[in-house]
Amino acid sequence: MSRGRFGVVAEMRRRTKVITGIAAVLAAAAAGLWFYEDNKIYSKCYVEAGTDVAVQDFLKNPAQEAAFCEGSDVIDVSVPGEYHVKIKTGWYTKKSVLYVSDTIAPQGQAVTVSLESGEMCGAADFVTGIADATQVDIAFGSEPDFTQAGSQDVEVVLTDLGGNQTVISSQLFISQVVSELTVEAGQPAPTLQDFVIGGESARFISNVSGFDYTKLGDRRVLLEVDGRNYETLMHIVDTVAPKVEVQDVQGYTLVPREAADFVASVEDVTNVEVTFGEEPDLSRAGTQQIEICASDAAGNQTVKTANLILEQDTEAPSIAGVADLRVIKGNSVAYRKNIVVTDNCEEGLELTVDNSAVDLNQVGSYPITYIARDLAGNETTASATVTVLEKTYDENELYAVADGILANIIHEGMTQPEKLEAIYAYIQSHIMYIDHSDKDNYVKAAYEGLIGGKGDCYVYASSAKVLLTRAGITNMDIEKIPSRSRHYWNLVNIDGNWYHFDTTPRTSGRPHICMWTETQLMEYSTAHYNSHNYDHSLYPEVVQ
Repeated sequence: MSRGRFGVVAEMRRRTKVITGIAAVLAAAAAGLWFYEDNKIYSKCYVEAGTDVAVQDFLKNPAQEAAFCEGSDVIDVSVPGEYHVKIKTGWYTKKSVLYVSDTIAPQGQAVTVSLESGEMCGAADFVTGIADATQVDIAFGSEPDFTQAGSQDVEVVLTDLGGNQTVISSQLFISQVVSELTVEAGQPAPTLQDFVIGGESARFISNVSGFDYTKLGDRRVLLEVDGRNYETLMHIVDTVAPKVEVQDVQGYTLVPREAADFVASVEDVTNVEVTFGEEPDLSRAGTQQIEICASDAAGNQTVKTANLILEQDTEAPSIAGVADLRVIKGNSVAYRKNIVVTDNCEEGLELTVDNSAVDLNQVGSYPITYIARDLAGNETTASATVTVLEKTYDENELYAVADGILANIIHEGMTQPEKLEAIYAYIQSHIMYIDHSDKDNYVKAAYEGLIGGKGDCYVYASSAKVLLTRAGITNMDIEKIPSRSRHYWNLVNIDGNWYHFDTTPRTSGRPHICMWTETQLMEYSTAHYNSHNYDHSLYPEVVQ
């Protein structure tokens, strides 16, 4: 290996230089001055290949000035041999000979080479890091067998220009399968023939057909060829850009636009992301060209151009369905029900209702305003009135509710006592006790119990009255003799006999007052501060 005219490998070489002068035998008649000048320059110099050479190296006194003269050989220390030079120092010119020799063997490191069956390589592929002062020849010690599958030892001989040799021991591996295989995404699974180069029998160890060929990346593939296992790498790549068809988009200014709006169709094996080359100016009316960029998962990109055609929106929205509303005090209002807002540009259309003046808990008439506003700021308003009314109670409506309840809790074949138990259980599980109600309208109280789900003893008794009546059970209201508190319950007639029926829940003793006799109720009443003391003369006689 050549190192250049004066190249040096410092780590390989230690500068060596042997300079031998040959004393001239001068004639006895020669002058003293001639003898002095003639002995300033060595007639022969010896140097190891690769060592730097300068004109001072030929001088016995390197401090003196000197120069090579015309007619000197060009010295190349990377090539061994003789170099004749002429050197001028002072008034005189002297000839000298430089002998460049190479005595150091080359160095290098072994490289294991892996080839596929049928491939070949040179000796230089088995060696790296070759270092020598001279040119190095690289040759096989013995030619490897490139047809033999598996591993084999290889010897490589390094020979420099000085004839020095170094033998490098390396290895060659011949594979019967390809080391790598590239498959285009979306294509069918490769076959054995795509992987196997030689051999008599082969089979897949990996389930190649089970790979997802729409997912990019590398897959390890294991095969067996002639009883030997091999591993190769399959690259699933996408080199095909998406196929994209674009379309023009026409509409109004300010309406948000997505790059996908401009895509009529897109086709690719992998996922495609569509973006703008540059964001469009949505505030500008007129036609502008839009660059649509479609990029797949591998980074392949297709760029198409479409037109965005915009015009200003100057038309205000319209509001339909606005009408005066009536609502019962305490109820809510569906202000937007039956309201339809239309506009020439539907995107960004908003409807707001100004009902800030309405008090749904106070009877009266209140104004409301509907405001429709489009994206361009065009606006339309419409007004209506909300009238808040006192609630009215319809007995027939209440009966319809009660019939619906009874249909779920009363079944054909039930006895009267069983019906009582079903009604009792429903009321106690569906009405929450609160210590407040109006006690002048049983229909209203039953509404609060069966529909509102809460109330006091009057609500419980009124709710029971409606359910008992609709279930065909004769019943009567009964009231405690007024004292510090008031209490209401029911009397029921079963087979001609009257019984007490009180569905109001009680924490004290938690009585189940369903079809109780007079004795049972009075014992409880006496034990609980005359909770059920009543005027017996006002009511029929209850079973004792």
